[in-house]
Amino acid sequence: MRRKELEEDDSPYLFCELCEQMYERIQIQECPYCEKRFCRSCAVRSGSQTFCGKACAKNWFFADADEEGEDADTKGESEKEEH
Repeated sequence: MRRKELEEDDSPYLFCELCEQMYERIQIQECPYCEKRFCRSCAVRSGSQTFCGKACAKNWFFADADEEGEDADTKGESEKEEH
């Protein structure tokens, strides 16, 4: 369960949301895509970033490309219908 942003957590330990093990706060990272907290052993590296999983890593780098591809596909279909 996540704490509210305004709540302060003075605990020196945090749980990895993937393997559910308790680690020192310094060993827990936060995914830049989904904001899950994860430990170093669960981390997935992609480029110079560290993510909680392969899906977040892929979405971080390729989500914009997928959206542009979908827009192009939709645009192409609408042009075909007009002719």
